[in-house]
Amino acid sequence: MIITNKHNLPAPLVSVIKNDPYDAGLSDISTTSLISPPRIVQLRKRHDHEITEDVADNIYRLIGSNTHHILELVNNTGCIKERRFYGTYCGWVVSGQIDLYEITPAILSDYKVTSVWSVINGIKPEHEAQLNINAELMRNEGIEPKHLQIVNFLRDWSMRKAHEENYPSCQVHVQNVDMWGSAKSFIEARVSMHKACESLPDDELPPCTPDERWERPTKYAVMKKGRKSALRLLDSESEAEDYIELKGLAVPTHYIDVREGESVRCESYCNINQFCNFYKGR
Repeated sequence: MIITNKHNLPAPLVSVIKNDPYDAGLSDISTTSLISPPRIVQLRKRHDHEITEDVADNIYRLIGSNTHHILELVNNTGCIKERRFYGTYCGWVVSGQIDLYEITPAILSDYKVTSVWSVINGIKPEHEAQLNINAELMRNEGIEPKHLQIVNFLRDWSMRKAHEENYPSCQVHVQNVDMWGSAKSFIEARVSMHKACESLPDDELPPCTPDERWERPTKYAVMKKGRKSALRLLDSESEAEDYIELKGLAVPTHYIDVREGESVRCESYCNINQFCNFYKGR
């Protein structure tokens, strides 16, 4: 990967970004890649030497990696910290590194630096899958987690909003994660999917799903002249027209504003979109 420094940030910071110590271990695929869209995994692997990222775009990732140093300070007895577990599924070795496991009361925790909205909106399916996969890998070594949780450090938490409904009361928020009976069949299905994609040309890789693209659908806002916010946000133009008619809104002073949908991940968070024919052909 090519690291740029468009904003002329300090050289030590550039050095830290360039020397990311992440290691997926001796495996065919890691938990993180397993839950990722096969198209993204393959395009990153094939075009790694062509991918360009700026130092400024990696700051949140750098902050997130600091949890490693936080966990180093844990000196409680009966804990397993930052250990990688392995298992073989459909001929592939899968590995996953856990953050922290408390032997008593058998809690597997994943530590994340994230936004308040990621907590308010609920646990992402990929995060639930990540913890359950790692729990399954631990069972291969005779360790049986009983509880799963995500410990979130909220980078944008505001004390002024702490009293609001559904807003986290402090800057650390713990989410309980549903534990599956077994993740074996899920792992096998994901491994089979990734294996099948290894031999496909770039343009024939299965497109990411709308959820994987973090797709926001097109919305139709009923607006009133002179007002910034919408009177109503609807899913189709016909619904917006019906709303105007039902409410008897005067057409000269009211109108429909089309808010085009977008694939947020593709547009802003995917560093291989230049190699993706789906993105370029939208």
